Amino acid sequence: AILCSRALADSRSRFSVDRKDSVPYMPFRNTLSLVSIYLMGHGPVLSSGSEPGTCSSSDSCLSQSPTELPVIGRVQDPPAAKNYENSVDEIPKEYLDLIDANRTGWQAPGRVYEYESVSNPKLPPVPILALGSNDYAEDITRTYTADFSELLQVSYPATSPNLLAGFVKIMAGESSSTQATATSQAFYVIKGQGTSDSELGEISWGTGDLFVVPCMDGNITHHAEETAVLYWVHDEPLLRYLGVKANEKRFEPTLYTNETLHEAMEIIKNDPDAVSRNRIGILLGNKDTSQTKTLSHTLWALLNTIPPNVVQKPHKHNSVALDLCITAGRDTYTLMSRQIDDEGKLVDPVRVDWLPGSMFVTPPGWWHSHINEGDTPGWVLPLQDAGLYTYQRSLDIRFSPQTIAEYKQRRIAGVMDQF
Repeated sequence: AILCSRALADSRSRFSVDRKDSVPYMPFRNTLSLVSIYLMGHGPVLSSGSEPGTCSSSDSCLSQSPTELPVIGRVQDPPAAKNYENSVDEIPKEYLDLIDANRTGWQAPGRVYEYESVSNPKLPPVPILALGSNDYAEDITRTYTADFSELLQVSYPATSPNLLAGFVKIMAGESSSTQATATSQAFYVIKGQGTSDSELGEISWGTGDLFVVPCMDGNITHHAEETAVLYWVHDEPLLRYLGVKANEKRFEPTLYTNETLHEAMEIIKNDPDAVSRNRIGILLGNKDTSQTKTLSHTLWALLNTIPPNVVQKPHKHNSVALDLCITAGRDTYTLMSRQIDDEGKLVDPVRVDWLPGSMFVTPPGWWHSHINEGDTPGWVLPLQDAGLYTYQRSLDIRFSPQTIAEYKQRRIAGVMDQF
């Protein structure tokens, strides 16, 4: 039996709330380059998939029968924050202290470890948690941040090692300012209509629009003509980890309108090859990211839909996905597992139901499948740090049909073909 997850309340244990701010925000014009994006819908807590690309296997990546779930073993409820709090820190043997515990000067900070014992150091896991639409239900202008920094053991707000996500709610006729020391900031308009103004200029936006801005010194002031909610993701945690500040704008402010995105989706949905693809989706690119085909040099965005009565075969990637569920009906959810069996089935997966207006985290490397057993299309917008991974040639998106085909041929690919 498939267990329905009801752990959203428990998973919200760490998020921050900033109260009403005051005024200015930004511009948008040119540079829109649609390459492909993805969208899904309903559900709070665990992770959802979110990568571009098509299934290279001869097998179809979409099953039309929701009774054929790619599962072996038991479907589990998603974890709560408390499940991550009791992890034991790794204490590897250090050798320089054994040699000279009283070393000084430039030698003092050095550490030496035996290679195999720390080649994959134990880090705090990226938590499979969420920030739900119920969390910002109060009729007040606020910013709600999915801050999991305690679980990640960092001293600054973070949802994942590289990114911070949150919701900016602005009541009709009011304004709110946001600020981030980041190379890129993305805003998706969940609902409402208004403007955003900053040193980069001013932009008008409405429900379903997405805009992204490069680094800036000041605030962005958002004004709502009608009550609005913006999904906000940026890469300040990455810069905080590196101890740097962005000082060069690598792309121009860019707006993707709801109308343009859905027109592109219709074209792709009606493509004769759509049935063989892992998903129906479009990636958002930019003229200044022509190599990586990504939203910015760090951020990656995919607008994706899962039609009714469809089971998506499992896939995985090394980036973290911060998935915004835009819309979905009942029985639309994601199954996730650290491993698949020799038939490509998820082993003892966790189920995360989709909830419109909520975001949830997909940890890196987890196999996951998006499933719609209902009669309403599901839409999701995952924002990832995959712009950076793509440039580093380490995103490594894998689809289960291709992976199992290689396994049956007695080979395991280390990297995707480059030539």
